[in-house]
Amino acid sequence: MRHRTIFGFAVATLCAVPLASVAQTPVSATAPAAGVLPMVPAAKPGVYSQQTVNPTRFRLTVTGKTFTSREAIEKYLAYRAAELTLAQKGTWFTLVEGRQKTDAGPEPVNDDPARAGKRYSFRMAYWRPVWRYKSDGAAAWSTWSPFSGNAFFADGKDPKTVTAFEVSAEIVVRKGIMDGANPLGFEASALSDLLINQVSPPE
Repeated sequence: MRHRTIFGFAVATLCAVPLASVAQTPVSATAPAAGVLPMVPAAKPGVYSQQTVNPTRFRLTVTGKTFTSREAIEKYLAYRAAELTLAQKGTWFTLVEGRQKTDAGPEPVNDDPARAGKRYSFRMAYWRPVWRYKSDGAAAWSTWSPFSGNAFFADGKDPKTVTAFEVSAEIVVRKGIMDGANPLGFEASALSDLLINQVSPPE
């Protein structure tokens, strides 16, 4: 009987050791799991805004005061478009090109015979939002459209002198299977996965 008591006490002691160790090492609720991609930091107030044009059409705008590069800022806007689409339970979205009657180019992609037969998941070359910006000492805003035929900052302004900018685009959120032949179509989950480690909010 005594041997059984001693044996039982020893087993209970051994079992208690790992339990005590676990209790003293709490798992942080904020620690990222292994292999999880870091999330894009939240934008400061006033940097990103979206306007509902109709239930499926949205106007997205990114505003900042420190110009980094056209590519970096446009990629951030594209990332927000992908995230908005997913939040709306959509699977893909299309860019509404902001063309004017006086625009000289590039030509509408729907008239491009070279794209015949191509399949797209997304093509960043066709992500072409519209800009406006204010340079140091300027009282008025300057505008730039990728469809105007003019080079970016064609007015001779140095991008380093930009004191404020806005870049905007309108998108239509869509559900179901993506039209892979539409170069203005962007698959939301694929685009988000592509950009999540490349973008950060402008300032």
